[in-house]
Amino acid sequence: MYRPAAIAASTALLVAALGACTSTSPPKSHKPSPSYAADSVTARCHAQHWPQPMPDVAGKPFDPLSKDLQCFDDITALAPDGHDVMNDPANETGGAWTVTSSRPGRGAHVGLSSRITLELRASGKG
Repeated sequence: MYRPAAIAASTALLVAALGACTSTSPPKSHKPSPSYAADSVTARCHAQHWPQPMPDVAGKPFDPLSKDLQCFDDITALAPDGHDVMNDPANETGGAWTVTSSRPGRGAHVGLSSRITLELRASGKG
């Protein structure tokens, strides 16, 4: 006798529990992960709107930590002989370079992870 009432009560509880599990709220917007310090370069870079125009770096001293380049993750900086000065331990001891050109070029829209290739020349040489 009590079975139909127990089944009905159990069903009602199950429906209520399942209804509480679903959400009709809109998805939250994507925001940068707070896993890095709010004042870090990484946080400032990720807080910007991307893609952005490639800065004009031709004729400037090569510095991967400069304001123009610090947000990019994938920079290749080629010396005239073709070697990448970014991965050259000898570069740390006195290689002063000037950017002659960039790919993509000035104004092209680039993202944080875009591949950036810079052609360099030794500073002080034309």
